[in-house]
Parts: sequence; structure tokens; C-alpha cells
Amino acid sequence: MPWSRIRGWMAPVQDWLALHLKRGTIPAQPLTITLAGIVGILAGYSSIFLSMMIHWVEDWTLRPAMQLAHNHWIGLIALILCPVIGLVIVSWYTRKYYPEAVGHGVPEVVKAIARKDGVIRPPVAIVKLLASGLCIGTGSSIGREGPIVQIGAAFGSTAAQIFQLSARNIKVLAAAGAAAGISATFHAPIAGVIFASEIILGNFAVESLSAIVIAAVLANVVQQNQGDHGLAPEFPHIEHKFDGAYHELPSYIFLGIVCGLMAVGFTKLLYWFEDQSEFWIPKHWVRSIACGLLLGVIGTTYYVIYPVAPEQSVAAQHDPKRSEPIPVLYGTGYAAISHTLHLENAEKLSDRDLNEADSHHENVRLSRQQMWQHLIWLLPLVLVKPFLTSACLAGGGSGGIFAPSLFIGATTGAVIGLILNLFAPDYCDHPGAYALVGMGAVVAGTTHGTLSAIVVVYELTDDYRIILPIMAAAGISSLIARWVDPESIYEKKLSRRGESIARSHDLHHIENIAVRDVMVRKFPTVKHTDNVMQIIKIARENPHIESIPVMNEDGTLHGIIRPEDLHRVLDTDVSPYLVNAHDIAMISPIAVSPDENLLEALRDFGTRDVGTLPVEIQTAGKRVLIGLLIRADVMARYREELLKN
Repeated sequence: MPWSRIRGWMAPVQDWLALHLKRGTIPAQPLTITLAGIVGILAGYSSIFLSMMIHWVEDWTLRPAMQLAHNHWIGLIALILCPVIGLVIVSWYTRKYYPEAVGHGVPEVVKAIARKDGVIRPPVAIVKLLASGLCIGTGSSIGREGPIVQIGAAFGSTAAQIFQLSARNIKVLAAAGAAAGISATFHAPIAGVIFASEIILGNFAVESLSAIVIAAVLANVVQQNQGDHGLAPEFPHIEHKFDGAYHELPSYIFLGIVCGLMAVGFTKLLYWFEDQSEFWIPKHWVRSIACGLLLGVIGTTYYVIYPVAPEQSVAAQHDPKRSEPIPVLYGTGYAAISHTLHLENAEKLSDRDLNEADSHHENVRLSRQQMWQHLIWLLPLVLVKPFLTSACLAGGGSGGIFAPSLFIGATTGAVIGLILNLFAPDYCDHPGAYALVGMGAVVAGTTHGTLSAIVVVYELTDDYRIILPIMAAAGISSLIARWVDPESIYEKKLSRRGESIARSHDLHHIENIAVRDVMVRKFPTVKHTDNVMQIIKIARENPHIESIPVMNEDGTLHGIIRPEDLHRVLDTDVSPYLVNAHDIAMISPIAVSPDENLLEALRDFGTRDVGTLPVEIQTAGKRVLIGLLIRADVMARYREELLKN
């Protein structure tokens, strides 16, 4: 159904709301908080619907193909074609009607907030919901978190637009919707708040936190009451802990380094694959077929070799749905992630541990031979998963990179954990512990959101006992990733389109630069009695100075003369010889101290909307002008520091 027709039906409702409940009728802050709550509820139900849709599509496509594959080769062909069909349909529709719904979603939200005052087209929420559900449900190797972030942000932006809120409040509600999406999808309200502030908004401004927190809380309440797992975390029954053992720390530090390199590799591979596929296969529908076939062939081949993991937990052996999950390289991969998190070295377990482990049927206790089998099973997954996720997104798929990052981190961590347990068991923990830490490390490396990565892994598992290794590995991974490539996986998508966005957290580059380091120390002045012709002569002799200080007889600053002040006089019939400097000067402009930093000075520029600020000091109770701070010089220094860092 065309959006224009729906918009026509909604016009009378929107007009009534704008007339009776618009900004000004209700105070902006209570209205924003109320709308944030509504957006949180909508995002919560959207997350549930997206999960249900993925399961519905799987039940109608992948699972019948898997059943048929047990008895006939046609089932394998069907299993190969499932992701092809999903990619072709989603790519055709989104590219034709809503191109912002293509891909992983988060960069589009960041761009909307930074460049478009938070405005997102309302249909994007519905289109993204249906496109992602179909794409993931047919086997595309992508996640549902990016889509639900964009869906929630679209709900928030739409609500703010309907009630004609200011640009600032539109941005806040869009970020609140994004937080609600993360909260509901991961059952992680704190991570949702931090993700929205750290990555979406780029700041932790106090005035925006209330709406974001309310949306995240209500989305999580909806998830707890209506979702699949209620109060339980996404990955329950995690038993790993860190007791401060010094001999284990080097292994976690090494894991952080490896995960940082994996994160950078994944980011570069993602966009390299996109460039190469567009170059060699220009037609998008042919590209969708080719990428879908690539996923289908590799995913189905691996499924034929390994229908399930080499050794399963007791719970999986007795649960029909879990004993035969969809192919490990299809979909979000949460089943494989959960499996790696519960890997244990049986030789390290005492009789008491074994008895306690029996009460937790999720645990997978491995002998030495079984660890080798798992290592052979996991190594290809570490290398192939980034490749297939890149293929899905290059083919026009609609899904996120958060779940693939978790998958890559869990499998990488598990591989390192298995190797350590095989060759240096006395200096490491169980393999599942490294899978858990690896999740946070790779997410931190790809998104550059270290806090978000740490908190989301904690809330996914509801296990605080291993938080220290997660923090260490995530911090190191993020540092390595930033050192190799300063742009996150989200920022790179925008910069490749020439849309690099300086976020507010980037301003810390100029917090440590003082005004005295940038100010102009040699500058012209005019007397308050000089006429316009004299001022023009001085201005022409100093073209690099935008505004000229006007001095009193006692040597104190009277004001400044801006270029527009001179133009205003010259555009009149009044003789320039009859107009003096004190007649046109801006009196008592804001002055800055040489000890202030450039961030504070930028705020002062905005306060009076001037291009030049006087720099003054107090000497013997008297204000003395010692320099000029020019806005262009400040911005040039900011760009220089940004590139340097």
C-alpha cells in the first residue's frame, strides 16, 4: 500500500493532535517523557514481533527444507535457495522504495540524528521490521539488533514529528527508541541506555537520559511479560568466574589483542566485499542471487558435515528444537553462541563440580579428544562467518552486525580457550569463559563502544563474576581496533559516502588546548573616535582579522566592529566620515581568558554569534586586551587534532 494513501488517512488525526496536543499546549519535557514511554512500549512489542516473524518464516522455509533434506537431495537444494529468495525479495523492495532500510540500520540512525535533526521517515519502521524478519528467517547470516534499533528510532522520530516537537527533542526520542530496541532485544536495559548515549547520540547529556531510561525500562517490561524468556537472560546458566588469578590474566590480554584484530578484519572485509561485489556484479538483483547462493552453498555444506555440534549439552539432547537447530551459519547464530559459552574442560572439574554441573544441563563437559573435535568444528566458523555476513549485506540484506560480532567473538574466544586448555591447562580457565570474554571484546572492537560492549555481555548472561576479564579484553580490543582503523563499523559506512560526522564525544580533542595556544597576539585596533573611513583603511591592511577591537581612551576594550557592521553603514546614505567607531561597535562582547580551553570558547562563540572573541586578562584590577580568538582558527585547530588522533 502506498505511503501517500496512508498519510492521507492519518492527516485528520495528525491535524487534531497538532491543534490540541502540540508543543506549547503541553510543556515539552513532560510530553517528551510521555512519548518516550509510548515509544518504549512500541519498541518492546516490535522486538517480540520481529522474533516471532523470524520463527514463522523459519518454520515455513528452513525447517521444511531441513526435514526434506533428511530423505531427499531436493531438500538440500531448497535449503540452498532459501537465503537467495529472501535476499532477492528484500533487496528489490527496499532499494526501490526505502533505501535507508538496506543494511544494518545503525549508521542511518546516527546520520538522521547528526544531519537531519533526528527526522526518520515513518514507513521505515514497518519496512525494516518486515524486511529483516524475512531476511533473517530465510537464513541470512545477520542479526536482529541493528534493525530493531532503527525500528525503535523510527517510532521515536515519528512520535516527535506528529507532536511537532523541537529538533532537540526529536533527536532525544529517536535515541530513546534505539535504547528501547536494544533493551527489548537483548533483555538489557542498561546496555540500551549506554548504547543510545555512547553510539547513537555520541554524548551522555543529562537532559536526554530521562527519556532514554524510561523508554528502555518500559521496553524491557514488555519483553519480560510477553517475550520468549521472561526474566531470564538471553544466555542463562553461565558458571564462569574470575577469582583474580594472576596466571590467567595474560591469556585474557592476548584474547583482547586477537579480538581487536578480528574486529578490524571484519570491518574491512565487510566493506571490501561490498565494493568488490558492486564492481563485478553491477546489477543489484544478480548480486543478491550470487550472494544468496554463496551463503546457501557454504551454509548447507557445513550443515551436511556438522548438523549439530560435536558434543551437545544434556538439555539440547532432550529438547527436539535444540537438538536440531537451523544450520549454524544461518540466521543470528545464537544457538552456537550459547553452546560455546557452556564449554568446560572435564579434566578440570572435581567430583563436586561434576555433581553441581549435572544440575545445570546447559554445561558441555569435554574430554581432551572432544576438545580437539570442537576446535576443528569452530575454526572454520571463525573465518567463514564474517565472510557470509559480508555477503548478505552486500547482497542487499536487511539486518545488523551486532549478532555476527557476538558470534565471531564467542567462536574466536572458544578457539583460543580450547587451544589453551589443550596445551597450557594450568594457565587458563574453561573454554566457555574465553567465549564469553571474546563476545565483549569483538563488539567493542567493531563498534568502538567499549562501555556498551561490557554492559551488554554482562546483561546477556546475568553473570558479574567474570566482569574483570571482559573489561580488560574489551578495552584492549577497542584500543587495538582504533589504532589500526580509527573508524568504527558504523562510522565507516558513513565516511565511505562522504558523510563523516563529528560526534560530540570527539570534542574532547580540544579540551586540552588552551586559548593562548590559538589566539592571535598581533592585531590592529581603532579608537572609539575613529570614523568609518579610518576603520576601512585598517581593515584592508589586515584582511586576516575578521573583527577589529575598539579601544577607549584609557586603553580598555570598548567593543568590536564586525564586517557586517561596516557593511550596514556603507549601505546607507550617511557619510562614512560622520559615523564613528563607538556608533557601530558591538558593546561589551563576551571576552575569554587565555586559560580557558577551546571547548569553552566554542560555547562562547555560539552565545553571541560572533566570529571573533577578545582575549583579556585582569591586571591591577583592570581588564587588558592581549589577543583575539578567531572562530576559523579554532575550527582549523579542531580539524587538525581530529585528524591527528
